[in-house]
Amino acid sequence: MELVAWFGRVDSESAPFIAAGDVDQMVEKLTGPYLIPEKTQPDLRAYAKACHYVEDDCEYNRLLRDVALELVRRELRSLATVEQDALQMIEALDDMDKSINLLEERLYEWSLLHRDDIARSKDLPLSLTGHGPLGELATAITDLRRSRQRIEEDLSSSISTIAPNLSGLAGPLLAARLISRAGSLRRLSELPSSTVQIIGAEKSLFKHLKGKAPSPKHGLIYRHPAIMNSPKRLRGRLARALAGKLSIAARIDYHNGIISPELKGSLENRVSEIRRTGLGAKQSKRISRD
Repeated sequence: MELVAWFGRVDSESAPFIAAGDVDQMVEKLTGPYLIPEKTQPDLRAYAKACHYVEDDCEYNRLLRDVALELVRRELRSLATVEQDALQMIEALDDMDKSINLLEERLYEWSLLHRDDIARSKDLPLSLTGHGPLGELATAITDLRRSRQRIEEDLSSSISTIAPNLSGLAGPLLAARLISRAGSLRRLSELPSSTVQIIGAEKSLFKHLKGKAPSPKHGLIYRHPAIMNSPKRLRGRLARALAGKLSIAARIDYHNGIISPELKGSLENRVSEIRRTGLGAKQSKRISRD
């Protein structure tokens, strides 16, 4: 009977023990079509010692540990993709925004102890640079802003490469946030447009399901100019139209990555149509009332 183990092959009837090789070769075979599952798990430790591949339990444990650690290292390296870097960058940007806002609030409160003519503005840290401990905090805020700007530039470049169509429709930051909330571009491409529409509005959705709130019209996509700059009564229709186009863009980006210029034009035409018909309906109501 031939036994295939993580450390090699054993055939007690026709051939001697054949070692799998060093740690790297063992890992290669473990991650490839090498092992044949057994219905009953044999005692691999006993086989390894019987074949004199290892001398004792300590050597077996050491070798098994080395192989297991190398498997984990390779799995971690496989996760370090450009997409995962981009997802970490968008999370870092959100964390930096929170930190900058908190530090600016502290700087403003602190500055009032020494000067009463300071207005709350983004120029406040620059005006306080070099004023002792207060200036140190101002310098830290300025440096943090610069770092945030550099990360945002790198993120925009990465997302435009990973998801060019989605980035073109939503903008790099919104595209990155949608991918981050979905978990990956693959997962986002599998979601229906109705789900894409309310990503980021999960709390409102749960309240709606409990009968405590109306159904949410949009989630993260509210940040898109087509929705944010439109009248409130039109945002539901605009959110549905935008979510539909974003779903198509995510699928194109994931499956082939070919840039589709007509996608953005189609969205702009649909947005214009919704705004035109919405404003026309409002004017008709006014005329009928008059």
